[in-house]
Amino acid sequence: MEKQSITNASSSSSSSWIRGNCIGRGCFGTVSKAVSKIDGGVFAVKSVDLATCLPAQSESLENEIEILRSLKTHPHIVKFLGDDVSRERTTTFRNLHLEYLPEGDVANGGIVVDETLLRRYVWCLVSALRHVHVNGIVHCDIKSKNVLVVNGGSSVKLADFGSAIEFAKPTVGIAPRGSPLWMAPEVIRREYQGPESDVWSLGCTVIEMLTGKPAWEDHGFDSLSRIGFSNELPYIPAGISELGRDFLDKCLRRDRSQRWSCDQLLEHPFLCQGHHSFFTESSPRCVLDWVNSEFEEEEEEEESNGSSVESMVSAMAKISKLATSGGAIWESNGWTEVRVDATEELGAKWEYPVSSTRLESELETTDESVTPPGNEEESVSASRSVMTCEMLLLVVLLLVVENIQIYATFYTSIIIIIRILYCCCYHHQINDKKKKIAKRNIYLSFSALTFLFGNLHVIRIGLSISRELFYVV
Repeated sequence: MEKQSITNASSSSSSSWIRGNCIGRGCFGTVSKAVSKIDGGVFAVKSVDLATCLPAQSESLENEIEILRSLKTHPHIVKFLGDDVSRERTTTFRNLHLEYLPEGDVANGGIVVDETLLRRYVWCLVSALRHVHVNGIVHCDIKSKNVLVVNGGSSVKLADFGSAIEFAKPTVGIAPRGSPLWMAPEVIRREYQGPESDVWSLGCTVIEMLTGKPAWEDHGFDSLSRIGFSNELPYIPAGISELGRDFLDKCLRRDRSQRWSCDQLLEHPFLCQGHHSFFTESSPRCVLDWVNSEFEEEEEEEESNGSSVESMVSAMAKISKLATSGGAIWESNGWTEVRVDATEELGAKWEYPVSSTRLESELETTDESVTPPGNEEESVSASRSVMTCEMLLLVVLLLVVENIQIYATFYTSIIIIIRILYCCCYHHQINDKKKKIAKRNIYLSFSALTFLFGNLHVIRIGLSISRELFYVV
């Protein structure tokens, strides 16, 4: 679909395009599927309601429109198709038109298990970032959720320029933009936000692709302190090659002046090899991390069979995606999928990304602490019986024993015996959570019992025994 076919500052959806189902909703508006009345092309529309939106919402959308309009088309940046203002019934919308990419983002696709594919993704991302930086723009929000998968999973495109800024002007005393766990140290400290900051975020994104989670654990203010004011660096996964580790080292320098630029990163062996010879990897780490011998020939043969290489990368990506993901969701920063009917909502329960490692561990698990089917009722019944015995014991001892110390000693001793028997008899029928609670209660009961004796030596012995039971029972 051509850009001019839908770009009209005053067009209405009733005259040039039709708004379809809502496919995303977030704090900055909605994303809908749309169809052009002119050529039938499908595209995505990011919209805000001008009557009800907050100033920050409209400003973010206008900023994204201006940034994308100023950028020339790039094969690894989501294509800008136009913008307009539409009046639909009684509501007026400000709209941004983008190409529709239904394959989802890298974050939704799960862990990138094959390093050949990872190198291709990173090459596409660095190429897009270089184009952005050459045009005097900083993206400010590089992360897997803003990297969309295309071409059957063989390539990616950079998306969501709502936080982007021009860096031609001085940026001292800046207001940080983007997602905190991906921000560079100087951004956290409010000192500077420029191309070097995007390179740091790129390194964090590569780690996120490898692990399926952010490079830094989310501990709120403590995480921000570690990123901005410590000497720590994100943990680099052990599975990545030495070239990949060196590439990340060039991105994740705390001193921004020592970080490599995108031009330098494109010349790094990690990306040079990944771009010119996609199948020259070392021995595979898993079934999907394989090498087809017919592509291990001379470079001239690879160039003459370019289309075959592209199709093979696409096939690998599709297989990897099937193994690591339950479904694709097209979304950008802060957007959550919206279901339009009950059938889709029911299907959504299975659309969660699952890494291959997690999948294998779930299939091969032999953990006996999981309650077997059919034994849930017996376990619940046993738990209720224990509670009943303890309550009856409490009442009987209150009626029979007058001395409070003797009463407490008897009560805690018998409680310990009951709980130990419960753990031993129903060891295979109670889950980990209940087992931990039972162990903790045994430990506390022993502590209370030994305290009642008032003898330090006895207390030490009791605590030692209770600790052993805590770990063994």
